[in-house]
Amino acid sequence: MRSSNKDHSSFSLPQNCLMYLLIALFVIVLAMSADALVAPTTSSSATKVGLDLKPASISLKLGLPEYKSEKVDLNSLLAGKKVVILTVPGAFTPGCSKSHLPSFVNSFDAFKSKGVDSIICTATNDAHVMRFWGADQNCGDKVMMLSDDSGALVDFMGMAKQEATMKRSQRYTMVVDDGLITGWFPGVGTDGVKQPENAWAPNVLENL
Repeated sequence: MRSSNKDHSSFSLPQNCLMYLLIALFVIVLAMSADALVAPTTSSSATKVGLDLKPASISLKLGLPEYKSEKVDLNSLLAGKKVVILTVPGAFTPGCSKSHLPSFVNSFDAFKSKGVDSIICTATNDAHVMRFWGADQNCGDKVMMLSDDSGALVDFMGMAKQEATMKRSQRYTMVVDDGLITGWFPGVGTDGVKQPENAWAPNVLENL
């Protein structure tokens, strides 16, 4: 009898291992499926032209004096308007502060002459950081500085990159007509090589 019990236990271990392996594979498949639903595409260089932002119902945050903030419905800013949205990896970072954001501040009149109603800059920094960065860059009424601290916009766009301290966005600029993306300018080429100047104002203006 002892021999029979020993033989039975020797077969139960592999069966249990197989069961656990199948469960683990099932969990992995579910996780991959969930990631795929986060955004329309995972390639930063793939065009987003034709993507409608309205169904996403995205809320951003506007920094206010005395360290207050308020939620802003993105759809309300886009409805019936042509809007340029530039999204940067981070406030006060070198490339964003020296080139990307200033190119739009300095080209405000040129964008207005081409029928652009407003320019919005977003990043995943909090609303207060965005407000002070805008003041430092002399944005004034030229560029509206909004926080995507929840990651709602960057996740929907499929442009998120997770770093050690926070989620950031990959660099891009888009032109949005009444909620529909009509122009897409990522900071990475189709070959995966960084091309930040592709997202700067001169290139966007040339293609409006």
